[in-house]
Amino acid sequence: MIERSQAWMLDPIEFHRDFEALLSSVDGLVAVRDEALRLWHDDDPAVRSYIETLVLDPDGWRHECEDAHLVEWYRVLMAPYLLPTRAPADPDAVRRGLPELGWHSSEARRLARGRELLHLAERHLGGDTVDRLRLRFGWGAKGWLDHDDLTSALERMRDLDREAFRDHTDLVPVVEDLFEVLEVAATKPDHVVLLCAERRRARATDVPVVDEGLRRLILLG
Repeated sequence: MIERSQAWMLDPIEFHRDFEALLSSVDGLVAVRDEALRLWHDDDPAVRSYIETLVLDPDGWRHECEDAHLVEWYRVLMAPYLLPTRAPADPDAVRRGLPELGWHSSEARRLARGRELLHLAERHLGGDTVDRLRLRFGWGAKGWLDHDDLTSALERMRDLDREAFRDHTDLVPVVEDLFEVLEVAATKPDHVVLLCAERRRARATDVPVVDEGLRRLILLG
Protein backbone atom coordinates (compact mmCIF):
# COMPACT_ATOMS: atom_id res chain seq x y z
CA MET A 1 0.00 0.00 0.00
CA ILE A 2 1.01 3.64 -0.40
CA GLU A 3 2.60 5.14 2.69
CA ARG A 4 3.13 8.63 1.28
CA SER A 5 2.60 10.30 -2.09
CA GLN A 6 4.59 13.35 -3.22
CA ALA A 7 5.00 15.34 -6.41
CA TRP A 8 7.21 18.07 -7.82
CA MET A 9 7.31 20.28 -10.89
CA LEU A 10 10.51 20.26 -12.96
CA ASP A 11 11.66 22.58 -15.73
CA PRO A 12 13.18 19.85 -17.93
CA ILE A 13 14.96 22.19 -20.32
CA GLU A 14 16.86 24.03 -17.59
CA PHE A 15 17.76 20.89 -15.67
CA HIS A 16 18.98 18.88 -18.65
CA ARG A 17 20.92 21.83 -20.05
CA ASP A 18 22.78 22.23 -16.75
CA PHE A 19 23.26 18.48 -16.32
CA GLU A 20 24.79 18.13 -19.78
CA ALA A 21 26.99 21.20 -19.25
CA LEU A 22 28.32 19.78 -15.98
CA LEU A 23 28.96 16.37 -17.52
CA SER A 24 30.83 17.92 -20.45
CA SER A 25 32.90 20.28 -18.28
CA VAL A 26 36.63 19.86 -17.69
CA ASP A 27 36.02 17.76 -14.57
CA GLY A 28 33.20 15.85 -16.27
CA LEU A 29 32.03 12.83 -14.33
CA VAL A 30 33.95 13.94 -11.23
CA ALA A 31 32.01 17.21 -11.17
CA VAL A 32 28.71 15.33 -11.51
CA ARG A 33 29.70 12.92 -8.72
CA ASP A 34 30.80 15.73 -6.41
CA GLU A 35 27.56 17.65 -6.92
CA ALA A 36 25.54 14.50 -6.23
CA LEU A 37 27.46 13.95 -2.98
CA ARG A 38 26.90 17.56 -1.96
CA LEU A 39 23.17 17.31 -2.57
CA TRP A 40 22.91 13.93 -0.87
CA HIS A 41 24.15 15.54 2.35
CA ASP A 42 22.31 18.85 1.89
CA ASP A 43 20.13 19.66 4.89
CA ASP A 44 17.75 21.99 3.03
CA PRO A 45 14.23 20.62 3.78
CA ALA A 46 13.14 21.07 0.16
CA VAL A 47 16.09 19.03 -1.07
CA ARG A 48 15.74 16.40 1.66
CA SER A 49 12.05 15.78 0.89
CA TYR A 50 13.10 14.52 -2.56
CA ILE A 51 16.46 12.91 -1.71
CA GLU A 52 14.88 10.76 0.98
CA THR A 53 12.58 9.13 -1.58
CA LEU A 54 15.52 7.76 -3.59
CA VAL A 55 16.60 4.20 -2.87
CA LEU A 56 20.32 4.64 -3.45
CA ASP A 57 23.52 3.64 -1.71
CA PRO A 58 26.06 6.49 -1.95
CA ASP A 59 28.78 4.73 0.04
CA GLY A 60 30.72 3.73 -3.06
CA TRP A 61 30.36 6.99 -4.97
CA ARG A 62 33.52 8.64 -3.64
CA HIS A 63 35.67 5.66 -4.64
CA GLU A 64 33.84 4.68 -7.85
CA CYS A 65 33.62 7.66 -10.16
CA GLU A 66 32.31 5.82 -13.20
CA ASP A 67 29.28 5.68 -15.48
CA ALA A 68 27.82 2.83 -13.43
CA HIS A 69 26.47 5.52 -11.06
CA LEU A 70 25.47 8.07 -13.70
CA VAL A 71 21.72 7.34 -13.53
CA GLU A 72 21.82 7.67 -9.74
CA TRP A 73 23.57 11.03 -10.01
CA TYR A 74 21.18 12.17 -12.75
CA ARG A 75 18.27 11.60 -10.38
CA VAL A 76 19.98 13.22 -7.39
CA LEU A 77 20.95 16.30 -9.39
CA MET A 78 17.27 17.04 -10.08
CA ALA A 79 16.78 17.98 -6.41
CA PRO A 80 17.45 21.75 -6.51
CA TYR A 81 15.32 22.17 -9.64
CA LEU A 82 12.15 20.74 -8.12
CA LEU A 83 9.14 22.73 -6.96
CA PRO A 84 6.78 20.87 -4.62
CA THR A 85 3.23 20.48 -5.87
CA ARG A 86 0.16 18.56 -4.83
CA ALA A 87 0.30 14.79 -5.38
CA PRO A 88 -2.51 12.24 -5.82
CA ALA A 89 -3.69 11.07 -2.43
CA ASP A 90 -3.79 7.43 -3.53
CA PRO A 91 -2.00 6.54 -6.80
CA ASP A 92 -3.01 2.89 -6.44
CA ALA A 93 -6.69 3.91 -6.34
CA VAL A 94 -6.13 5.86 -9.57
CA ARG A 95 -4.51 2.84 -11.22
CA ARG A 96 -7.25 0.46 -10.13
CA GLY A 97 -10.22 2.81 -10.45
CA LEU A 98 -9.89 4.57 -13.81
CA PRO A 99 -10.37 1.37 -15.87
CA GLU A 100 -13.78 1.05 -14.19
CA LEU A 101 -14.66 4.39 -15.81
CA GLY A 102 -13.47 3.50 -19.30
CA TRP A 103 -9.74 4.20 -19.24
CA HIS A 104 -7.44 1.58 -20.69
CA SER A 105 -5.36 -0.03 -17.94
CA SER A 106 -2.13 1.29 -19.49
CA GLU A 107 -3.51 4.84 -19.43
CA ALA A 108 -4.51 4.46 -15.78
CA ARG A 109 -1.04 3.16 -14.89
CA ARG A 110 0.57 6.09 -16.67
CA LEU A 111 -1.46 8.64 -14.73
CA ALA A 112 -0.75 6.87 -11.46
CA ARG A 113 2.94 6.11 -11.96
CA GLY A 114 4.12 8.29 -14.81
CA ARG A 115 6.20 7.55 -17.88
CA GLU A 116 9.61 5.89 -17.91
CA LEU A 117 12.24 8.34 -16.69
CA LEU A 118 14.56 7.28 -19.50
CA HIS A 119 12.13 8.83 -21.99
CA LEU A 120 12.49 12.20 -20.27
CA ALA A 121 16.26 12.01 -20.70
CA GLU A 122 15.88 10.94 -24.33
CA ARG A 123 13.67 13.94 -25.03
CA HIS A 124 16.06 16.54 -23.61
CA LEU A 125 19.64 15.26 -23.80
CA GLY A 126 22.08 14.83 -26.66
CA GLY A 127 22.77 11.45 -28.20
CA ASP A 128 26.08 10.69 -26.48
CA THR A 129 24.77 11.56 -23.02
CA VAL A 130 21.56 9.60 -23.55
CA ASP A 131 23.54 6.58 -24.71
CA ARG A 132 25.58 6.65 -21.50
CA LEU A 133 22.41 6.77 -19.42
CA ARG A 134 20.44 4.26 -21.49
CA LEU A 135 22.96 1.50 -20.87
CA ARG A 136 22.29 1.73 -17.14
CA PHE A 137 18.71 2.93 -16.81
CA GLY A 138 16.76 -0.27 -17.32
CA TRP A 139 12.97 -0.18 -17.15
CA GLY A 140 10.58 0.51 -14.30
CA ALA A 141 12.17 3.84 -13.28
CA LYS A 142 8.99 5.89 -13.41
CA GLY A 143 7.62 8.46 -13.55
CA TRP A 144 6.87 11.79 -15.06
CA LEU A 145 4.02 13.34 -17.01
CA ASP A 146 4.22 16.18 -19.50
CA HIS A 147 1.72 18.97 -20.13
CA ASP A 148 -0.06 17.03 -22.89
CA ASP A 149 -0.59 14.11 -20.50
CA LEU A 150 -2.15 16.48 -17.99
CA THR A 151 -4.42 18.39 -20.35
CA SER A 152 -5.69 15.30 -22.16
CA ALA A 153 -6.54 13.62 -18.86
CA LEU A 154 -8.28 16.75 -17.61
CA GLU A 155 -10.34 16.99 -20.79
CA ARG A 156 -11.37 13.38 -20.50
CA MET A 157 -12.41 13.81 -16.87
CA ARG A 158 -14.47 16.88 -17.76
CA ASP A 159 -16.31 14.79 -20.34
CA LEU A 160 -17.11 11.94 -17.95
CA ASP A 161 -20.81 11.09 -17.79
CA ARG A 162 -22.05 11.34 -14.22
CA GLU A 163 -23.93 8.10 -14.80
CA ALA A 164 -20.55 6.36 -14.96
CA PHE A 165 -20.26 6.87 -11.20
CA ARG A 166 -23.64 5.34 -10.38
CA ASP A 167 -22.06 1.96 -9.63
CA HIS A 168 -18.69 3.40 -8.62
CA THR A 169 -19.44 6.05 -6.02
CA ASP A 170 -16.19 5.19 -4.26
CA LEU A 171 -14.32 6.62 -7.26
CA VAL A 172 -15.83 10.10 -6.96
CA PRO A 173 -13.23 11.35 -4.43
CA VAL A 174 -10.43 9.60 -6.37
CA VAL A 175 -11.31 11.40 -9.61
CA GLU A 176 -11.95 14.71 -7.87
CA ASP A 177 -8.55 14.52 -6.17
CA LEU A 178 -6.76 13.57 -9.39
CA PHE A 179 -8.49 16.36 -11.30
CA GLU A 180 -7.36 18.96 -8.77
CA VAL A 181 -3.79 17.62 -8.80
CA LEU A 182 -3.52 17.72 -12.60
CA GLU A 183 -5.27 21.08 -12.84
CA VAL A 184 -2.65 22.67 -10.56
CA ALA A 185 0.24 21.03 -12.43
CA ALA A 186 -1.16 22.13 -15.80
CA THR A 187 -0.69 25.79 -14.85
CA LYS A 188 3.02 25.33 -15.68
CA PRO A 189 2.98 24.20 -19.33
CA ASP A 190 6.79 24.35 -19.63
CA HIS A 191 7.27 21.94 -16.73
CA VAL A 192 6.82 18.22 -16.22
CA VAL A 193 5.49 16.72 -13.03
CA LEU A 194 7.41 14.06 -11.12
CA LEU A 195 5.49 11.68 -8.86
CA CYS A 196 6.84 9.70 -5.95
CA ALA A 197 5.10 7.14 -3.79
CA GLU A 198 6.66 5.42 -0.82
CA ARG A 199 5.24 1.95 -0.39
CA ARG A 200 4.58 -0.10 2.70
CA ARG A 201 4.54 -3.89 2.66
CA ALA A 202 2.57 -6.01 5.12
CA ARG A 203 4.04 -9.01 6.93
CA ALA A 204 2.42 -12.41 6.79
CA THR A 205 0.71 -11.56 10.06
CA ASP A 206 -1.01 -8.62 8.29
CA VAL A 207 0.62 -6.16 10.63
CA PRO A 208 1.78 -3.32 8.35
CA VAL A 209 5.39 -2.25 8.66
CA VAL A 210 7.52 0.15 6.66
CA ASP A 211 10.05 -1.66 4.52
CA GLU A 212 12.77 0.90 3.79
CA GLY A 213 14.01 -1.32 1.00
CA LEU A 214 10.80 -0.71 -0.92
CA ARG A 215 11.12 3.04 -0.96
CA ARG A 216 11.35 4.11 -4.56
CA LEU A 217 10.85 7.07 -6.82
CA ILE A 218 7.80 6.78 -9.05
CA LEU A 219 8.68 10.51 -11.10
CA LEU A 220 4.37 12.30 -12.23
CA GLY A 221 5.17 14.81 -14.54
